Amino acid sequence: MIKHIEQSRILVVRDQKAALAYVYFDYKDRARQTPENILAGLLKQLEFQLANSPSSTDMPPLPHIQPLYERLHSQRKRPVFPDLQGMLLSIVAEFDDVYLLFDALDECDEATQRNVLLPLITQLPLSITQEGNKGCKIFVTARPHYADIQPALEPQPLKLEIIADAVDMELVIRAKIAVVKQKGARIPAQLEQDIVSAILDKADGR
Repeated sequence: MIKHIEQSRILVVRDQKAALAYVYFDYKDRARQTPENILAGLLKQLEFQLANSPSSTDMPPLPHIQPLYERLHSQRKRPVFPDLQGMLLSIVAEFDDVYLLFDALDECDEATQRNVLLPLITQLPLSITQEGNKGCKIFVTARPHYADIQPALEPQPLKLEIIADAVDMELVIRAKIAVVKQKGARIPAQLEQDIVSAILDKADGR
């Protein structure tokens, strides 16, 4: 998806300032992926792209981040979520077109992460439009059975169901079985086929 957006943006980048920023959520990294760190990562990506855009040659380095850094550094404080949210709105407004991708949103913790990030994700396009930006596209991937995600995003999103190809799934399953065999497990061919068939039937492309 990211590669597709990057390639499709080539056609408009000559006439517009366009930017792409993304975050991959990982349940193993929940302690580090706080809402503040997520926003800081998006800001870093956007600020870098803004600083390297052709129309920003006269712009001072880190114009959106530097003032807050200097204020908080003297107080030995870190930015809080509202500070980072305000900076995100400001820097996004500098672009004509922005793509923000949140991948595997279901892997972050509902209580400490999604409860904070979901309102931002749903309100961001409206807030950015009010700031004068021409377009902000948000792409979210998540498994559908989490009760808080889908209602929070409705009725705004265009929803696409992603279904895994059975051939690809079988390759992954057989690769996992091969690893178990290498560790000494004896799995007859018929049992292996039964395992593959059962998983594919239960998965139903998901």
